[in-house]
Amino acid sequence: MKGKQIVAIDVGSSNVVIAVGNVEDNGLVTIRGIVSEPVEGMNSGRVENSEMVSKAIIAAKNRIETQLGVKISEAYAGVSGDFIRCVQVTDLVYVQDELHNGSNQITQRDVDELDRRMQSVKLPDNNEITIDMYPLRYKIDEREVEVPVGAYGRVLSATYNFILCDKVMSDRLRHCLQRNDITVKKIVPNATILHNTVATTDDMQDGAVIVDFGGGVTDVSVLYGGKVRYVASIPIGASSINNDIRSLSIPSNYIEDLKIQYGSAISALAVDDMIVFQAAKCRLVKNILRKNLAIVIEARLKEIAEWVRREIKEAGCGSKFQPTLLLTGGGSQMRDIEKLFARELDIEDARTVHPEYGFTEESMLEHITSPADATVASLLVYGAKLGSCNVGVRPVAEQPQPVEDKTQGGRRTLSDYSNNPAQNETTQQTQPTPTSTSTPTPTPTPKKPVYTLDDEEDDMPKKPKKGLGERLRGIFEKAGSTIIGDVEEGEY
Repeated sequence: MKGKQIVAIDVGSSNVVIAVGNVEDNGLVTIRGIVSEPVEGMNSGRVENSEMVSKAIIAAKNRIETQLGVKISEAYAGVSGDFIRCVQVTDLVYVQDELHNGSNQITQRDVDELDRRMQSVKLPDNNEITIDMYPLRYKIDEREVEVPVGAYGRVLSATYNFILCDKVMSDRLRHCLQRNDITVKKIVPNATILHNTVATTDDMQDGAVIVDFGGGVTDVSVLYGGKVRYVASIPIGASSINNDIRSLSIPSNYIEDLKIQYGSAISALAVDDMIVFQAAKCRLVKNILRKNLAIVIEARLKEIAEWVRREIKEAGCGSKFQPTLLLTGGGSQMRDIEKLFARELDIEDARTVHPEYGFTEESMLEHITSPADATVASLLVYGAKLGSCNVGVRPVAEQPQPVEDKTQGGRRTLSDYSNNPAQNETTQQTQPTPTSTSTPTPTPTPKKPVYTLDDEEDDMPKKPKKGLGERLRGIFEKAGSTIIGDVEEGEY
Protein backbone atom coordinates (compact mmCIF):
# COMPACT_ATOMS: atom_id res chain seq x y z
CA MET A 1 0.00 0.00 0.00
CA LYS A 2 1.27 3.41 -0.99
CA GLY A 3 2.37 5.93 1.65
CA LYS A 4 1.45 6.21 5.29
CA GLN A 5 -1.86 4.69 6.34
CA ILE A 6 -4.15 6.57 8.74
CA VAL A 7 -7.19 5.08 10.48
CA ALA A 8 -9.76 7.25 12.25
CA ILE A 9 -12.59 5.94 14.43
CA ASP A 10 -15.34 8.18 15.74
CA VAL A 11 -17.56 6.42 18.29
CA GLY A 12 -20.50 8.78 18.43
CA SER A 13 -23.83 8.67 20.20
CA SER A 14 -25.68 7.50 17.07
CA ASN A 15 -23.08 5.90 14.81
CA VAL A 16 -19.62 4.36 14.73
CA VAL A 17 -17.69 5.80 11.78
CA ILE A 18 -14.37 4.40 10.54
CA ALA A 19 -12.26 6.02 7.83
CA VAL A 20 -8.99 4.89 6.22
CA GLY A 21 -6.70 7.14 4.21
CA ASN A 22 -3.24 7.50 2.66
CA VAL A 23 -0.91 10.43 3.30
CA GLU A 24 0.51 11.73 0.02
CA ASP A 25 3.95 13.28 -0.45
CA ASN A 26 2.42 16.77 -0.39
CA GLY A 27 0.84 16.08 3.01
CA LEU A 28 -2.72 15.82 1.72
CA VAL A 29 -4.86 12.83 2.65
CA THR A 30 -6.45 10.55 0.10
CA ILE A 31 -9.47 8.89 1.67
CA ARG A 32 -9.79 5.24 0.69
CA GLY A 33 -13.10 4.57 2.38
CA ILE A 34 -15.59 5.62 5.05
CA VAL A 35 -18.17 3.32 6.66
CA SER A 36 -20.81 3.99 9.28
CA GLU A 37 -22.75 1.63 11.53
CA PRO A 38 -25.58 2.53 13.94
CA VAL A 39 -24.63 2.08 17.58
CA GLU A 40 -26.54 1.47 20.77
CA GLY A 41 -25.21 1.70 24.30
CA MET A 42 -23.99 5.30 23.98
CA ASN A 43 -25.50 8.29 25.77
CA SER A 44 -24.23 11.82 25.05
CA GLY A 45 -20.80 10.47 24.14
CA ARG A 46 -20.58 8.15 27.17
CA VAL A 47 -20.07 4.40 26.79
CA GLU A 48 -22.86 2.88 28.88
CA ASN A 49 -22.93 -0.65 27.42
CA SER A 50 -19.62 -2.00 26.17
CA GLU A 51 -21.22 -5.06 24.55
CA MET A 52 -23.50 -2.98 22.33
CA VAL A 53 -20.74 -0.53 21.44
CA SER A 54 -18.27 -3.32 20.65
CA LYS A 55 -20.85 -4.96 18.39
CA ALA A 56 -21.12 -1.78 16.31
CA ILE A 57 -17.34 -1.34 16.20
CA ILE A 58 -16.70 -4.86 14.92
CA ALA A 59 -19.45 -4.48 12.31
CA ALA A 60 -17.89 -1.27 10.98
CA LYS A 61 -14.39 -2.76 11.18
CA ASN A 62 -15.39 -5.84 9.19
CA ARG A 63 -17.08 -3.72 6.53
CA ILE A 64 -14.12 -1.42 5.93
CA GLU A 65 -11.61 -4.28 6.01
CA THR A 66 -13.62 -6.29 3.48
CA GLN A 67 -14.17 -3.24 1.30
CA LEU A 68 -10.50 -2.25 1.16
CA GLY A 69 -8.80 -5.61 1.69
CA VAL A 70 -6.95 -4.40 4.79
CA LYS A 71 -6.42 -5.49 8.39
CA ILE A 72 -6.76 -2.67 10.94
CA SER A 73 -4.82 -2.95 14.19
CA GLU A 74 -4.20 0.72 15.14
CA ALA A 75 -6.33 3.85 15.00
CA TYR A 76 -6.86 7.37 16.26
CA ALA A 77 -10.07 7.53 18.31
CA GLY A 78 -12.21 10.65 18.54
CA VAL A 79 -14.21 11.43 21.65
CA SER A 80 -16.91 13.96 22.58
CA GLY A 81 -18.97 14.53 25.71
CA ASP A 82 -19.55 16.79 28.67
CA PHE A 83 -16.86 14.83 30.53
CA ILE A 84 -14.27 16.77 28.49
CA ARG A 85 -13.25 20.25 29.59
CA CYS A 86 -10.39 22.68 29.12
CA VAL A 87 -8.40 24.45 31.83
CA GLN A 88 -5.87 27.23 31.34
CA VAL A 89 -2.70 27.16 33.45
CA THR A 90 -0.04 29.88 33.65
CA ASP A 91 3.55 29.39 34.83
CA LEU A 92 6.90 31.16 34.46
CA VAL A 93 10.66 30.67 34.43
CA TYR A 94 13.52 33.09 35.01
CA VAL A 95 15.63 33.53 31.91
CA GLN A 96 19.10 32.02 32.14
CA ASP A 97 21.92 34.30 30.97
CA GLU A 98 23.86 31.70 29.00
CA LEU A 99 26.19 34.28 27.47
CA HIS A 100 26.99 35.77 30.93
CA ASN A 101 26.89 39.26 29.47
CA GLY A 102 23.72 40.45 31.16
CA SER A 103 21.70 40.42 27.92
CA ASN A 104 19.13 37.86 29.15
CA GLN A 105 18.33 36.60 25.67
CA ILE A 106 15.65 33.90 25.67
CA THR A 107 16.70 30.60 24.12
CA GLN A 108 14.96 27.36 23.25
CA ARG A 109 16.27 25.97 26.51
CA ASP A 110 14.08 28.44 28.44
CA VAL A 111 11.02 27.48 26.41
CA ASP A 112 11.71 23.77 26.94
CA GLU A 113 12.08 24.31 30.68
CA LEU A 114 8.71 26.05 30.79
CA ASP A 115 7.13 23.21 28.82
CA ARG A 116 8.64 20.65 31.21
CA ARG A 117 7.13 22.48 34.16
CA MET A 118 3.73 22.44 32.47
CA GLN A 119 3.90 18.69 31.89
CA SER A 120 4.44 18.13 35.60
CA VAL A 121 1.36 20.13 36.63
CA LYS A 122 -0.84 18.13 38.99
CA LEU A 123 -4.50 17.94 38.05
CA PRO A 124 -7.07 19.11 40.59
CA ASP A 125 -9.13 15.93 40.14
CA ASN A 126 -7.52 12.49 40.28
CA ASN A 127 -10.36 11.11 38.13
CA GLU A 128 -9.25 13.18 35.13
CA ILE A 129 -6.38 12.75 32.69
CA THR A 130 -4.74 15.17 30.28
CA ILE A 131 -5.39 14.12 26.69
CA ASP A 132 -3.98 17.27 25.08
CA MET A 133 -1.89 20.29 26.07
CA TYR A 134 -0.54 23.24 24.07
CA PRO A 135 0.59 26.86 24.65
CA LEU A 136 -1.90 29.65 24.02
CA ARG A 137 0.30 32.69 24.61
CA TYR A 138 3.76 33.73 25.80
CA LYS A 139 4.74 36.81 27.77
CA ILE A 140 8.16 38.32 28.46
CA ASP A 141 8.18 40.67 31.45
CA GLU A 142 4.36 40.98 31.11
CA ARG A 143 4.71 41.83 27.41
CA GLU A 144 2.86 39.39 25.10
CA VAL A 145 4.94 38.00 22.24
CA GLU A 146 4.26 35.55 19.43
CA VAL A 147 7.78 34.06 19.24
CA PRO A 148 9.73 34.10 22.52
CA VAL A 149 13.03 32.61 21.29
CA GLY A 150 15.48 35.40 20.47
CA ALA A 151 13.67 38.07 22.45
CA TYR A 152 15.14 39.72 25.56
CA GLY A 153 13.78 39.75 29.08
CA ARG A 154 14.14 38.42 32.59
CA VAL A 155 10.90 36.46 33.06
CA LEU A 156 9.27 34.18 30.51
CA SER A 157 5.69 33.14 31.25
CA ALA A 158 3.18 31.11 29.28
CA THR A 159 -0.48 30.15 29.45
CA TYR A 160 -1.21 26.57 28.40
CA ASN A 161 -4.53 25.04 27.46
CA PHE A 162 -5.08 21.66 29.14
CA ILE A 163 -7.77 19.40 27.65
CA LEU A 164 -8.97 17.08 30.42
CA CYS A 165 -11.05 13.92 30.11
CA ASP A 166 -12.77 11.71 32.66
CA LYS A 167 -10.47 8.71 33.13
CA VAL A 168 -13.33 6.20 33.37
CA MET A 169 -14.84 7.34 30.06
CA SER A 170 -11.44 7.20 28.37
CA ASP A 171 -10.77 3.69 29.69
CA ARG A 172 -14.19 2.45 28.53
CA LEU A 173 -13.63 3.66 24.98
CA ARG A 174 -10.14 2.21 24.88
CA HIS A 175 -11.46 -1.13 26.20
CA CYS A 176 -14.17 -1.34 23.50
CA LEU A 177 -11.58 -0.85 20.77
CA GLN A 178 -8.98 -3.18 22.28
CA ARG A 179 -11.43 -6.06 22.57
CA ASN A 180 -11.83 -5.76 18.79
CA ASP A 181 -8.04 -5.96 18.29
CA ILE A 182 -7.59 -2.22 17.73
CA THR A 183 -4.80 -0.43 19.60
CA VAL A 184 -5.54 3.23 20.27
CA LYS A 185 -2.66 5.44 19.14
CA LYS A 186 -4.26 8.47 20.75
CA ILE A 187 -7.64 9.51 22.11
CA VAL A 188 -8.42 12.86 20.50
CA PRO A 189 -11.08 15.35 21.65
CA ASN A 190 -13.08 16.06 18.51
CA ALA A 191 -13.64 19.71 19.32
CA THR A 192 -9.89 20.44 19.17
CA ILE A 193 -9.40 19.16 15.61
CA LEU A 194 -12.48 20.27 13.66
CA HIS A 195 -10.70 23.39 12.39
CA ASN A 196 -8.31 21.21 10.36
CA THR A 197 -10.90 20.64 7.62
CA VAL A 198 -13.61 23.32 7.94
CA ALA A 199 -11.85 26.58 8.90
CA THR A 200 -9.74 28.86 6.70
CA THR A 201 -6.54 30.58 7.80
CA ASP A 202 -8.49 33.83 8.15
CA ASP A 203 -11.06 32.07 10.34
CA MET A 204 -8.30 30.82 12.62
CA GLN A 205 -6.60 34.20 12.89
CA ASP A 206 -9.52 36.64 12.96
CA GLY A 207 -11.82 34.48 15.08
CA ALA A 208 -14.44 31.79 14.51
CA VAL A 209 -16.77 29.56 16.46
CA ILE A 210 -17.32 26.02 15.17
CA VAL A 211 -20.56 24.33 16.21
CA ASP A 212 -20.60 20.62 15.35
CA PHE A 213 -24.05 19.03 15.67
CA GLY A 214 -23.68 15.36 16.53
CA GLY A 215 -26.37 12.87 17.47
CA GLY A 216 -26.16 13.22 21.25
CA VAL A 217 -23.50 15.93 21.66
CA THR A 218 -22.87 19.37 20.16
CA ASP A 219 -19.17 20.32 20.16
CA VAL A 220 -18.08 23.96 20.36
CA SER A 221 -14.63 25.21 19.34
CA VAL A 222 -13.53 28.84 19.76
CA LEU A 223 -10.70 29.89 17.42
CA TYR A 224 -8.71 33.11 17.74
CA GLY A 225 -5.20 34.27 16.98
CA GLY A 226 -4.39 31.07 15.10
CA LYS A 227 -5.13 28.86 18.13
CA VAL A 228 -7.98 26.77 19.50
CA ARG A 229 -8.69 28.95 22.53
CA TYR A 230 -11.54 27.01 24.08
CA VAL A 231 -13.54 23.81 23.58
CA ALA A 232 -16.71 22.44 25.14
CA SER A 233 -19.25 19.67 24.58
CA ILE A 234 -22.96 20.35 25.06
CA PRO A 235 -24.99 17.24 26.03
CA ILE A 236 -27.75 18.01 23.49
CA GLY A 237 -27.66 17.04 19.83
CA ALA A 238 -29.75 16.24 16.79
CA SER A 239 -31.31 13.24 18.53
CA SER A 240 -33.05 15.62 20.93
CA ILE A 241 -34.72 17.33 17.99
CA ASN A 242 -35.84 13.95 16.63
CA ASN A 243 -37.32 13.03 20.01
CA ASP A 244 -39.25 16.31 20.06
CA ILE A 245 -40.68 15.57 16.60
CA ARG A 246 -41.62 12.07 17.74
CA SER A 247 -43.77 13.65 20.46
CA LEU A 248 -46.06 14.85 17.64
CA SER A 249 -46.95 11.17 17.02
CA ILE A 250 -44.70 11.03 13.96
CA PRO A 251 -43.43 7.50 13.13
CA SER A 252 -39.68 7.08 13.62
CA ASN A 253 -39.03 6.10 10.00
CA TYR A 254 -40.34 9.47 8.78
CA ILE A 255 -38.69 11.80 11.30
CA GLU A 256 -35.32 12.38 9.61
CA ASP A 257 -36.88 12.97 6.18
CA LEU A 258 -39.47 15.32 7.66
CA LYS A 259 -36.81 17.31 9.49
CA ILE A 260 -34.45 17.70 6.53
CA GLN A 261 -36.93 18.09 3.66
CA TYR A 262 -39.81 19.97 5.26
CA GLY A 263 -38.50 21.36 8.55
CA SER A 264 -37.24 24.87 9.24
CA ALA A 265 -35.22 26.37 12.07
CA ILE A 266 -37.40 29.49 12.05
CA SER A 267 -41.13 28.88 12.32
CA ALA A 268 -41.98 32.34 10.98
CA LEU A 269 -40.38 31.39 7.66
CA ALA A 270 -42.10 28.00 7.37
CA VAL A 271 -44.72 27.48 4.66
CA ASP A 272 -48.16 27.10 6.19
CA ASP A 273 -49.31 23.94 4.43
CA MET A 274 -50.03 20.34 5.34
CA ILE A 275 -47.73 17.31 5.14
CA VAL A 276 -49.70 14.07 4.70
CA PHE A 277 -48.37 10.54 5.10
CA GLN A 278 -49.45 7.04 6.04
CA ALA A 279 -48.11 5.68 9.30
CA ALA A 280 -46.56 2.22 9.13
CA LYS A 281 -48.94 -0.57 10.23
CA CYS A 282 -51.64 2.00 10.82
CA ARG A 283 -55.05 2.30 9.21
CA LEU A 284 -55.07 6.08 9.48
CA VAL A 285 -53.55 8.68 7.21
CA LYS A 286 -51.70 11.22 9.37
CA ASN A 287 -50.86 14.84 8.72
CA ILE A 288 -48.91 17.68 10.29
CA LEU A 289 -48.65 21.39 9.58
CA ARG A 290 -45.18 22.40 8.43
CA LYS A 291 -45.36 25.41 10.73
CA ASN A 292 -45.97 23.16 13.76
CA LEU A 293 -42.97 21.05 12.74
CA ALA A 294 -40.84 24.19 12.54
CA ILE A 295 -42.02 25.39 15.97
CA VAL A 296 -40.72 22.18 17.57
CA ILE A 297 -37.37 22.39 15.75
CA GLU A 298 -36.88 26.08 16.53
CA ALA A 299 -37.49 25.64 20.26
CA ARG A 300 -34.75 23.01 20.62
CA LEU A 301 -32.26 24.89 18.43
CA LYS A 302 -32.77 28.05 20.49
CA GLU A 303 -31.86 26.05 23.59
CA ILE A 304 -28.66 24.80 21.91
CA ALA A 305 -27.84 28.35 20.76
CA GLU A 306 -28.12 29.60 24.35
CA TRP A 307 -25.64 26.92 25.45
CA VAL A 308 -23.27 28.03 22.69
CA ARG A 309 -23.58 31.66 23.81
CA ARG A 310 -22.52 30.74 27.35
CA GLU A 311 -19.52 28.75 26.08
CA ILE A 312 -18.36 31.65 23.88
CA LYS A 313 -18.51 33.93 26.91
CA GLU A 314 -16.61 31.36 28.97
CA ALA A 315 -13.81 31.40 26.37
CA GLY A 316 -12.95 34.93 27.49
CA CYS A 317 -11.74 36.28 24.15
CA GLY A 318 -12.73 39.86 25.00
CA SER A 319 -15.08 42.48 23.60
CA LYS A 320 -13.13 42.79 20.34
CA PHE A 321 -13.90 39.19 19.46
CA GLN A 322 -16.21 39.28 16.40
CA PRO A 323 -16.21 35.68 15.18
CA THR A 324 -17.51 33.91 12.12
CA LEU A 325 -19.94 31.12 12.92
CA LEU A 326 -19.25 27.77 11.23
CA LEU A 327 -22.02 25.17 11.53
CA THR A 328 -21.22 21.57 10.65
CA GLY A 329 -22.12 17.99 11.53
CA GLY A 330 -25.12 15.90 10.54
CA GLY A 331 -27.55 18.04 12.55
CA SER A 332 -26.63 21.22 10.66
CA GLN A 333 -28.49 20.16 7.51
CA MET A 334 -31.70 22.05 8.26
CA ARG A 335 -33.30 24.91 6.40
CA ASP A 336 -32.65 28.39 7.88
CA ILE A 337 -30.35 27.11 10.66
CA GLU A 338 -27.73 29.75 9.82
CA LYS A 339 -30.31 32.52 10.18
CA LEU A 340 -31.45 31.26 13.58
CA PHE A 341 -27.94 31.05 15.07
CA ALA A 342 -26.93 34.39 13.57
CA ARG A 343 -30.00 35.93 15.20
CA GLU A 344 -29.63 34.23 18.59
CA LEU A 345 -25.86 34.80 18.89
CA ASP A 346 -25.84 38.25 17.25
CA ILE A 347 -23.25 37.12 14.69
CA GLU A 348 -23.43 38.53 11.17
CA ASP A 349 -21.44 35.90 9.29
CA ALA A 350 -22.90 32.42 9.83
CA ARG A 351 -22.62 29.57 7.35
CA THR A 352 -22.90 25.80 7.11
CA VAL A 353 -19.61 24.14 6.15
CA HIS A 354 -18.43 20.67 5.19
CA PRO A 355 -14.87 19.24 5.23
CA GLU A 356 -12.87 20.71 2.35
CA TYR A 357 -9.28 21.27 3.54
CA GLY A 358 -6.45 18.77 3.90
CA PHE A 359 -7.70 16.31 1.28
CA THR A 360 -7.01 15.46 -2.31
CA GLU A 361 -9.58 16.48 -4.91
CA GLU A 362 -10.36 12.81 -5.52
CA SER A 363 -11.35 12.36 -1.88
CA MET A 364 -13.61 15.39 -2.00
CA LEU A 365 -15.50 14.03 -4.99
CA GLU A 366 -15.82 10.41 -3.92
CA HIS A 367 -16.03 10.32 -0.12
CA ILE A 368 -16.85 13.69 1.47
CA THR A 369 -20.58 13.91 0.88
CA SER A 370 -22.00 16.05 3.70
CA PRO A 371 -21.22 17.99 6.90
CA ALA A 372 -21.81 14.73 8.79
CA ASP A 373 -18.30 13.64 7.71
CA ALA A 374 -16.59 16.56 9.47
CA THR A 375 -15.45 14.74 12.62
CA VAL A 376 -13.93 11.60 11.12
CA ALA A 377 -12.42 13.60 8.25
CA SER A 378 -10.75 16.02 10.67
CA LEU A 379 -9.46 13.05 12.67
CA LEU A 380 -7.79 11.66 9.53
CA VAL A 381 -6.04 14.96 8.78
CA TYR A 382 -4.94 15.30 12.40
CA GLY A 383 -3.56 11.76 12.45
CA ALA A 384 -1.63 12.42 9.25
CA LYS A 385 0.36 15.10 11.10
CA LEU A 386 1.27 12.78 13.98
CA GLY A 387 2.14 9.42 12.48
CA SER A 388 0.91 6.42 10.53
CA CYS A 389 -1.20 3.53 11.82
CA ASN A 390 -0.41 -0.15 11.53
CA VAL A 391 -2.57 -1.38 8.64
CA GLY A 392 -1.92 -4.76 7.07
CA VAL A 393 -3.25 -6.63 4.06
CA ARG A 394 -6.25 -8.81 4.72
CA PRO A 395 -5.78 -12.25 3.10
CA VAL A 396 -8.57 -13.16 0.72
CA ALA A 397 -9.32 -16.86 0.24
CA GLU A 398 -9.22 -17.92 -3.40
CA GLN A 399 -12.53 -19.18 -4.68
CA PRO A 400 -12.42 -22.27 -6.96
CA GLN A 401 -13.36 -21.41 -10.52
CA PRO A 402 -15.88 -23.71 -12.27
CA VAL A 403 -14.50 -25.52 -15.34
CA GLU A 404 -16.80 -25.48 -18.33
CA ASP A 405 -17.13 -28.94 -19.88
CA LYS A 406 -19.70 -29.88 -22.51
CA THR A 407 -19.16 -33.65 -22.25
CA GLN A 408 -21.46 -35.92 -20.25
CA GLY A 409 -24.01 -33.15 -19.85
CA GLY A 410 -21.45 -30.81 -18.31
CA ARG A 411 -19.97 -33.36 -15.87
CA ARG A 412 -16.31 -34.29 -15.87
CA THR A 413 -15.40 -37.98 -16.32
CA LEU A 414 -12.39 -39.99 -15.18
CA SER A 415 -10.88 -39.64 -18.65
CA ASP A 416 -10.73 -35.87 -18.17
CA TYR A 417 -8.07 -36.39 -15.51
CA SER A 418 -6.02 -38.90 -17.59
CA ASN A 419 -2.42 -38.10 -18.39
CA ASN A 420 -2.94 -39.28 -22.00
CA PRO A 421 -4.07 -36.31 -24.10
CA ALA A 422 -4.76 -38.55 -27.12
CA GLN A 423 -7.05 -40.75 -25.08
CA ASN A 424 -8.90 -37.69 -23.83
CA GLU A 425 -9.33 -36.45 -27.38
CA THR A 426 -10.59 -39.86 -28.57
CA THR A 427 -13.01 -40.09 -25.70
CA GLN A 428 -14.41 -36.68 -26.47
CA GLN A 429 -14.83 -37.54 -30.16
CA THR A 430 -16.68 -40.80 -29.48
CA GLN A 431 -19.25 -39.23 -27.18
CA PRO A 432 -22.71 -39.59 -28.71
CA THR A 433 -24.37 -36.36 -29.68
CA PRO A 434 -27.41 -35.81 -27.46
CA THR A 435 -30.68 -35.51 -29.32
CA SER A 436 -33.73 -33.68 -28.20
CA THR A 437 -36.60 -35.97 -27.22
CA SER A 438 -38.70 -33.35 -25.55
CA THR A 439 -42.29 -32.95 -26.65
CA PRO A 440 -43.68 -29.54 -27.59
CA THR A 441 -44.99 -27.55 -24.65
CA PRO A 442 -48.75 -27.14 -24.94
CA THR A 443 -50.05 -23.59 -25.10
CA PRO A 444 -51.77 -22.76 -21.78
CA THR A 445 -55.44 -22.00 -21.89
CA PRO A 446 -56.10 -18.39 -20.90
CA LYS A 447 -57.68 -18.11 -17.48
CA LYS A 448 -60.84 -16.18 -17.03
CA PRO A 449 -60.54 -12.95 -15.02
CA VAL A 450 -61.43 -13.23 -11.34
CA TYR A 451 -63.57 -10.48 -9.87
CA THR A 452 -63.97 -9.56 -6.23
CA LEU A 453 -67.11 -8.74 -4.33
CA ASP A 454 -66.46 -5.08 -4.98
CA ASP A 455 -67.23 -5.58 -8.68
CA GLU A 456 -70.75 -5.05 -10.00
CA GLU A 457 -72.16 -8.17 -11.67
CA ASP A 458 -74.20 -6.22 -14.20
CA ASP A 459 -71.16 -4.37 -15.43
CA MET A 460 -68.45 -7.09 -15.75
CA PRO A 461 -65.85 -6.63 -17.04
CA LYS A 462 -65.46 -2.98 -16.18
CA LYS A 463 -62.69 -0.44 -15.84
CA PRO A 464 -60.73 -1.03 -12.58
CA LYS A 465 -61.33 1.40 -9.77
CA LYS A 466 -58.55 3.73 -8.69
CA GLY A 467 -56.57 2.51 -5.70
CA LEU A 468 -56.96 4.07 -2.26
CA GLY A 469 -53.57 5.75 -2.47
CA GLU A 470 -54.39 7.35 -5.83
CA ARG A 471 -57.81 8.51 -4.66
CA LEU A 472 -56.37 10.07 -1.45
CA ARG A 473 -53.49 11.64 -3.34
CA GLY A 474 -55.96 13.40 -5.65
CA ILE A 475 -58.01 14.68 -2.71
CA PHE A 476 -55.01 16.11 -0.81
CA GLU A 477 -53.36 17.57 -3.89
CA LYS A 478 -56.53 19.52 -4.61
CA ALA A 479 -56.34 20.82 -1.02
CA GLY A 480 -52.75 22.01 -1.57
CA SER A 481 -51.16 19.45 0.76
CA THR A 482 -47.86 17.57 0.49
CA ILE A 483 -47.87 13.76 0.65
CA ILE A 484 -44.87 11.64 1.67
CA GLY A 485 -44.94 7.88 1.28
CA ASP A 486 -47.48 5.82 -0.55
CA VAL A 487 -50.84 4.85 0.85
CA GLU A 488 -51.04 1.15 0.06
CA GLU A 489 -54.12 -0.97 -0.44
CA GLY A 490 -55.01 -3.13 2.52
CA GLU A 491 -53.54 -0.65 5.01
CA TYR A 492 -56.71 1.36 5.28
